Amino acid sequence: MSLRQRLLSGGRSYGPLILTDSPVVAEVLALTGYGHIVVDHEHSPTDVNSGQRLLQAIQSSHSIASLEGRHATEAIVRLPNHDPIYMKKVLDSMRLPGGVLVPMVEDAATAKAVVASTRYPPSSDSLSSSVDGTRGCAAPFVRATGWGRINTKTYLKQCQEDLLVMVQVESESGVMAIPEIAGVEGIDGIFLGPFDLSCSIGKMGRFEDEDVKELILKAEDSVLASGCLLAGFQVPGRSVKEMFLRGYSLVCGSIDVGLLRNAAMIDLSAAQEAIDSLP
Repeated sequence: MSLRQRLLSGGRSYGPLILTDSPVVAEVLALTGYGHIVVDHEHSPTDVNSGQRLLQAIQSSHSIASLEGRHATEAIVRLPNHDPIYMKKVLDSMRLPGGVLVPMVEDAATAKAVVASTRYPPSSDSLSSSVDGTRGCAAPFVRATGWGRINTKTYLKQCQEDLLVMVQVESESGVMAIPEIAGVEGIDGIFLGPFDLSCSIGKMGRFEDEDVKELILKAEDSVLASGCLLAGFQVPGRSVKEMFLRGYSLVCGSIDVGLLRNAAMIDLSAAQEAIDSLP
């Protein structure tokens, strides 16, 4: 069962975000057994070319996950923006199951355009929808279909069932528009960015501020009331358990560079303590 299907059935997922653009780091994290890994194209050096190598590295862990009897770690690609051409390239490079996350979605019109960019024109698939697809087709010749080994009918079914589509709300105006954004057919989840939410009201990173708390809670309430999946980065000062109890289906609570930095600091501290204790 894909991550999308598990989440829509009431499951939960926890995982990190990758900023390093390193296939080795991506593979190590995937082998750890996270539910998902967000491959970031927004704040990292990653582009479509290097991003495909990250996707291949993550997928390389799937055979071991099967041997260990657990769900495979799935990649969710965060795009740099809502450019339909970039979306097309990402989807062509992604072997499903997996997901996409589009940042800075402020209104329903943008959300509808995001959904359209993930779908082929209506004459190309059997999905009855109020959103007409705009994705260009090169299905027989791209990695998404195993370079043509997966037939088009099977791939279209995968797109309908196993592609998780999320948009990121990161501003006060976006929070106000959540009911309309969530009402767009094809949006599976709304992902909250707490740092950008705090920035949008001039209180960057002040998560103990009552206005920031109120804005984040309002966003969460709006998503939960909408029926969309609630997802987001871990809010500083709140545990992962608290966030899942709040109603989050998907949480990103770490970043690869942070995990590496923290492990290095612990290693150095232990070594320095040993050195300092020597006669």
